[in-house]
Amino acid sequence: MRIMMAAVTLLAILPLQAMAASDASSDITVRTERFPRPPYSGANYYIYERDTQVICTKLEVCNKYGQCSSEYVAGPYKDQIDVKTGAPYGTTPPVAIRRTSLAKHVCLTRFHLNKP
Repeated sequence: MRIMMAAVTLLAILPLQAMAASDASSDITVRTERFPRPPYSGANYYIYERDTQVICTKLEVCNKYGQCSSEYVAGPYKDQIDVKTGAPYGTTPPVAIRRTSLAKHVCLTRFHLNKP
């Protein structure tokens, strides 16, 4: 009897947890692509997407001393140097951004895209 009650309780809780998880994240994701830049530097693209459409791109270029510069572009963007390179040397899969964290992403706030 206790096992049956535990199973019924678990079945009642699971949909609530799924709803809470979907409320916690927005429909905006971010993924990265990395490209080498000679000499001894690299370019990182932070690609923000909504419904698989690129809404904003942040390009961060860092030299070997850790000095970085950032550029923000609404929509898709790739610097001509990286287009010539071809495929990125490294990528990460898209990760959902929590609603509470949207305002922390400059690329989204700069173009007023931080509303899900």
